[in-house]
Amino acid sequence: MRATLTRLLGRMSLAGRITTLIIVVMTFGLALAGVGTLSIIRDSQVAAVDRDLDQAMRAFTDEEITRSDSPEQCALAQRMPNIYYLGVADASGQVLCDNKLPGPTNPDLSGITLGTVAEQPRAFTLGSIDGQTQWRTLVATSTVQETGELLVSIVAIDLTTTEETTGTFTLVFGGFSLLAVVLGAALTRILAVSTLRSLRKTAAEAQRFADGDYDTRLTGEPPRTEVGSLQLSLNTMLDRVEAAIEQRDASVAQMRQFVGDASHELRTPLVTVRGYAELYRMGAISEPDAVKNAMERIEGEAKRMARLVEDLLLLARLDERRPLDLQPLDLVPLVNDAASDARVSTTDRTVTVIPVDADALGPIAGDDDRPPTVEVFAPPPLQPPAIVQGDEHALRQLLSNLIGNATRYTPEGTPIELGVGVSNRRREAIAMVIDHGDGIPAELRERVFQRFFRTEVSRARDTGGTGLGLAIVQGIVRAHSGRVDVVETPGGGATFRIAIPLADSAAVMALSHRLRPETTGGHPQTIGTPHG
Repeated sequence: MRATLTRLLGRMSLAGRITTLIIVVMTFGLALAGVGTLSIIRDSQVAAVDRDLDQAMRAFTDEEITRSDSPEQCALAQRMPNIYYLGVADASGQVLCDNKLPGPTNPDLSGITLGTVAEQPRAFTLGSIDGQTQWRTLVATSTVQETGELLVSIVAIDLTTTEETTGTFTLVFGGFSLLAVVLGAALTRILAVSTLRSLRKTAAEAQRFADGDYDTRLTGEPPRTEVGSLQLSLNTMLDRVEAAIEQRDASVAQMRQFVGDASHELRTPLVTVRGYAELYRMGAISEPDAVKNAMERIEGEAKRMARLVEDLLLLARLDERRPLDLQPLDLVPLVNDAASDARVSTTDRTVTVIPVDADALGPIAGDDDRPPTVEVFAPPPLQPPAIVQGDEHALRQLLSNLIGNATRYTPEGTPIELGVGVSNRRREAIAMVIDHGDGIPAELRERVFQRFFRTEVSRARDTGGTGLGLAIVQGIVRAHSGRVDVVETPGGGATFRIAIPLADSAAVMALSHRLRPETTGGHPQTIGTPHG
């Protein structure tokens, strides 16, 4: 039954369900009210009848009952109204006399005995002989004056009037209830359809979005209403869906561009290797110097392909968000090591470490408004120390890529500065790589982190980069829950800024315990200062 009802309701519209629910509730409520009211009215009328029977019984028992010559008969004084049935029965229930002519509509007194008086001290209901009529009956004992014989006095009244009254009430109440249910159902249907019109409009507009009209938004209802709140939630969802679709399209386009660029980058060294191999096979390269030059070119292109493949594999791992080996690390020694490596590999450049204002995200200015050069970087304000949860290998590669990028795209002899700072306000460690080349145009700064992207100003293809270095930098920073951007260096050039959240106090203590055995002259190594 429940499954059938659920299936039937499931086929209805929301307006139909609401209308059906209202009809059921109204019908149940009116039926309950009708039954309750009818019961009260009938009980009230029966109580009034019982009061009349009590009065009639007192009057009846006050009159003298006289037995006739026949032992089965008696005489009644005809002083009571004819609406009452008056009768006298002996102790066994045999009716001796009454005030009604014999007939099937008289009360059925076959079960009335002297014991009934004790069992039924109050009025009770009896059926008629033919069972078509009900009589409200009251019995009491009477005594024959001459003999002292105990008899049963019976007073009854026909309940036809009461039944007619309750029947009339039932008919009238039922009619008005039916009219109320019909009118209520019609009004509910009209109100439901009118109220749900905005919901149907919302569904239609949502369907337009599903059909591809991504500019569709839901409007028309106050946000405080249920439909308005739904529209607001759907608009938020549609914004996110549209953003996800745009992001997907951008990702697909980027992937296609990535595949094309990767193919192009790999095709050039492959063509070179293949060309030298074919020349050697055809005998065009036979001289030892020529063979040596060809082998060197093949080896160089193979190394270039290997670097490109390694970069692509690293990017793929970063895209998969594989967990890094995060350990508490001090950025200061990492920056100093990167600066030392850069000095060795680029002897024509001055590579220095400078203090930076981490909260201002810029170098600390000197007296001449230029950042001071500090060969040994041990800034006092590094409290707390620049300790982060990081992967040492990945962070070293990050710094190496940024320094290599600055070296590759700036003129020979151009100085490079590195800096570390701590932002107490943002709880971040800041690292910067600052060059003084031609810089990056503002409109291209957001694109330099795209894969295989190269600027057209001084950072051209012939400088030797593959366009993956900065993409790897961005992937590593994101893997550390940090952020990276590029701004213009004061006086010209590009400044790459890396921000990584500081480690918590537990990580700082773990690093402290790990470094504590490394002592020099009996004093523990200081955290937050350069080493070596």
